[in-house]
Amino acid sequence: MSLPKKTIQILEFLSISIGIYAVIILTYGYLYYATGGIGYFRAITQSFEGVTFEKAVYFSVVSFHTIGYGDMYPVTEQGRIIMMCESFTSLFYISIFSGLLVYFIIRRPNDIFTTQNVYLRLRNQKWYLSIRIGNKGRTVIDLKGKFEAWIVEENTRIRILQHAEDMADLERILYFDIPIENQAAAKLRKTLPDALNKRILLHMKFAFIGNDIRTGDQVAHARYYSSNDLRFGKMFRNVYSWDTSGRRYNFEWKNFERIEPVEEEKIHEFLLERQA
Repeated sequence: MSLPKKTIQILEFLSISIGIYAVIILTYGYLYYATGGIGYFRAITQSFEGVTFEKAVYFSVVSFHTIGYGDMYPVTEQGRIIMMCESFTSLFYISIFSGLLVYFIIRRPNDIFTTQNVYLRLRNQKWYLSIRIGNKGRTVIDLKGKFEAWIVEENTRIRILQHAEDMADLERILYFDIPIENQAAAKLRKTLPDALNKRILLHMKFAFIGNDIRTGDQVAHARYYSSNDLRFGKMFRNVYSWDTSGRRYNFEWKNFERIEPVEEEKIHEFLLERQA
């Protein structure tokens, strides 16, 4: 049985923390034992007894957690200094451990991703510049997406397109589609044939920002593309199915990048129309 990535990370963190804790306890236990800085008082006989290494480790644990039963205590100046050092170590270690543990538990894993390519998609006889977004974690709400495209000429950045929009909630799958035929995309339409034929290099960036639905924490994602990442397609393959109660099941994320191909004549028409 494979554990979720987040669970594995928490278990690894706990293992490392326990190891560090054991080193601290044993180190201070050894110092108490080697210096003879602590004494063990047996209340029944009203007498001091010798301190073994096991008892020194016991005192180290009690001191680290500031329990203080009173059966053992420093009897020399060295013992008092060592105990003060352990108290300071305990203060910082427990604070750091608690903070990191909470961070590992509530932080959002890196479970949002986008397609490796930017797609020129033909839908209902209209062309769109399209990016598919996937989410394997909690829903992200209040999304604002932004797409930029530019070329570089003579060490100057020339903007080709900038498109921003409010997006729907990202539950599992979302699409960022830009209609190519819009007036705002006029520069892009003229640039695409040269970019697709590798006469120029078109740079692109897609980014969005939103909020985790459970924690309210800000979630951001960005990815850079170039004209080498442009592909033609129609409909993306489904990555899940719906059951009768309206719930998603049978996830197949391997289909995330798969898309229905466009007929060659349609691609040829697309290029001819924009070269005219």
